[in-house]
Amino acid sequence: MTTPEHSLVGIHAAIAVGAHQRFGWAFVALAGIASNLPDWDGLPMLFDMARFEHGHRVWGHNVTSIALSSLIVATLQYRFHLIETVATRLKNYLPKEVTIERARIGVPFIMLFLICAVVQTIHLPCDMVVSGGNGLSDWHIKPFWPISDVGYVFPLIPWGDIGPTIIMMCGVLLMVKYPKKLPLQSIVTLTILCCYLLIRGWTRGML
Repeated sequence: MTTPEHSLVGIHAAIAVGAHQRFGWAFVALAGIASNLPDWDGLPMLFDMARFEHGHRVWGHNVTSIALSSLIVATLQYRFHLIETVATRLKNYLPKEVTIERARIGVPFIMLFLICAVVQTIHLPCDMVVSGGNGLSDWHIKPFWPISDVGYVFPLIPWGDIGPTIIMMCGVLLMVKYPKKLPLQSIVTLTILCCYLLIRGWTRGML
């Protein structure tokens, strides 16, 4: 999946379980950001394509990296409230309806860690089912690297397929129009996304 799609999956997942009501919108923003953490292993592309080909979807796409990065990001958010701080600095550029303030009662560290770990774990199957296409090879996910070098991939749709973006953005637009039923709308959006993946995989002969 693309970076915006990963973010939208994390945001919808957090809203679907009512995290915005219990922990605030900064928590949802954290979910959207953390959803992309495994893709840090794509940074070598800026310097060396050979290293990028060797390490992307390997170095960051495993349970060890997920645990460590979740610990780091959760600690930074817990101690320094980075998301709220950035939102405060950007408030003049955001719509008046968007407010991300520091919660009166801090979010427990364990919840910050869990949301980072969960959305990153979701990242892995998302990349397994969205892979290849347009001359690109299928990148195998190695979730237990470096202990195991076994990789998994099940490309239901090719990378760059616009379908997931359209589905999740339509879900966002519906939430803006009908804000009283946010969790239900996110659940429906994610359900439609899963159905789309299965149908596209079936039409491509993968199922």
